Amino acid sequence: MLVGGGLGMTHGKKLTYPRLADPLGFATPEDVVPVAEAVLTVQRDYGDRRDRRHARLKYLLDDRGLDWFRVQVEQRLGRALPAPAPVGVSDVHDHLGWHDQGGGRSFYGLFVENGRILDTEDVQLRTALRRIVQLFGAGVHFTPQQNVLLTGIPEGRRGALEAVLAHHGVRSTGAISTVRRWSMACPALPTCGLALAEAERALPGVIDELERELARLGLADLRLTVRMTGCPNGCARPYTADLAFVGRSADKYTIFVGGSVLGTRLATAYADLVPRHRLVAQVRPLLERYRAERLPGEGLGDFCCRIGSDESRNRAVAEPAS
Repeated sequence: MLVGGGLGMTHGKKLTYPRLADPLGFATPEDVVPVAEAVLTVQRDYGDRRDRRHARLKYLLDDRGLDWFRVQVEQRLGRALPAPAPVGVSDVHDHLGWHDQGGGRSFYGLFVENGRILDTEDVQLRTALRRIVQLFGAGVHFTPQQNVLLTGIPEGRRGALEAVLAHHGVRSTGAISTVRRWSMACPALPTCGLALAEAERALPGVIDELERELARLGLADLRLTVRMTGCPNGCARPYTADLAFVGRSADKYTIFVGGSVLGTRLATAYADLVPRHRLVAQVRPLLERYRAERLPGEGLGDFCCRIGSDESRNRAVAEPAS
């Protein structure tokens, strides 16, 4: 069981920040509810009830410490918690394309840009999905990357499913760039009342520009996570990404760098109040330095973490954000 994670923060409020969770202990299935109840009651009794922005379990963990928190949980349980099992993330998959499901069936991972399923003049994704369910009886599952898994497809019907997608203008997995596959935005404007800037409607254009820049640098196959949110609450997990754009005000963003594809490290602020049309230009010097100085197999976030955020800002100075 892990506790104390949370990605929400508030611009200009240094006492708010994203935080990765800490391993607390191990719970068997029958113990999950009692342990969870104990965790909740500790937060209820000791969490900050005066300031809503600070009324989060993650801040209680930092204020009191993990050891103190574990003692409180164990007192409520009436017994000691077993030590946590090792928690390790060795790789992350987007599950796009065809995969063997067993029993003569396959599943197909379909890219859905920023999770928006709709029909446009050029691409009728919504109609295609409805048709696939009707024709093949496919199961539909959604992924944390906002994509769709179409399951239970008979092995001999792979070509037929691909034909339905092509007929409706839906791109195949191979036609989608690596950076676009690993990009994600929250809905933001006009759907979300908390949004300060565009995200879902803005990111495709930013990715278009980033694709060209990566191709120019010979980095088109680089796997990096790119996230965009309309506010600092972190719904698209920007603070664990290699590169992220977080809405700061109308059409301006804070750029974060230094997370990872695995999502196991927090990014740090790289530039603030950058206009949308300057986002890629602002990180261009950093990308150029990454190409020149990276270690073998080193990702962009790993590189930024190694050289340090201050160093990356000082030695990769972009043109003024205006």
